[in-house]
Amino acid sequence: MKIFTIANLKGGVGKTITTVNVAYLLAAEQGRRVLVVDNDQQGNASHFFGRYGYDKPGMAEVLARTAGPEAVIQHTDYEHIDIIAANLNLAKAEKAVLLDTMVPQQVRLRECLRQVKNVYDYVLIDNAPSLGMCVVNALTTSDWLIVPAKIDRWTFEGVDMLLQQAEQVQSYFNPQLRFAGTLITNYRRNESNRQGAEWLRAAGKYKPFHSMIRWTDKVDESTFAAAPIVVHSPRCNASKDYRRFTAELMRLAGDAPDGEQKGGEQA
Repeated sequence: MKIFTIANLKGGVGKTITTVNVAYLLAAEQGRRVLVVDNDQQGNASHFFGRYGYDKPGMAEVLARTAGPEAVIQHTDYEHIDIIAANLNLAKAEKAVLLDTMVPQQVRLRECLRQVKNVYDYVLIDNAPSLGMCVVNALTTSDWLIVPAKIDRWTFEGVDMLLQQAEQVQSYFNPQLRFAGTLITNYRRNESNRQGAEWLRAAGKYKPFHSMIRWTDKVDESTFAAAPIVVHSPRCNASKDYRRFTAELMRLAGDAPDGEQKGGEQA
C-alpha cells in the first residue's frame, strides 16, 4: 500500500481536484484499489463523492480513536474507490486530541490505515490548508508528500513552511516520509508562470514534477458536475495533464502504469 499526502498551506491550489482525479485515474484506468482520506473539516472530497454527512463515523472518529476502519470506510459510486469522509466534527476532534496526552497524538491515522494495508494499492490523503494535528497525522502515516501549488508571489513561503514541518515529522515519527515534489496547477502559458516554473526548478529543493496541470474553466465545471475532469471533459488539457501526472506518480512509487514496462518504455 502506497500512501500519498496531498497538502499545501494555501487554499485554492487544487488539492482536492488533484486527489479525486488521481484516485479516479488509478482506479478506473489502471485498475488499482484506492482509498481516499478526507482530512479536511470542509469535506470537499466527501462532497465530491457524495459521502458528506453526519450519519456515519469518519475522520473525526479516527482521530478520536472511537471507530475503526470497518466503521469509517465507505464505498463510493466509483468501482475500486473507497473513502474515509470528513465533516465539521473534525475540527472538534482535532482540538480534543491536543488535550489527550494519554495516547500519542500523531499516529492515530496510521493506526487505522495499518489495519487495511493489504486491502488497497494506494491511499490519497486530502488535507486542509493547515499545519495542525490532522496534517501531522497525515504526514506521519505517509510514504510521500505532494504539494500542489499555483505560481504566484506567495507560493514559495507556504511550501517552505510545509517542508519544514515534513522534515520534523520525518525526524521524530516517520523516517520513511519523502517529499515527492511540487505539482504546478492552474498553469497558464504566460511570462510570469513560465518564470515561476523555471525558478522552482532552479531552486532545487521544490522538485517540480515534469507534469503541470494547465488552467481550464472545465476544472471548475467538473466540480459542479461532481465528476472527475477526465470524465467531464476527457479531451481538455487538464485531463491530459492529470493522466501524465498519474503515470509519473506511479513510476515514482515503483508501479509501472498499465501498458508500460518497468523501465518506463512503451510495451
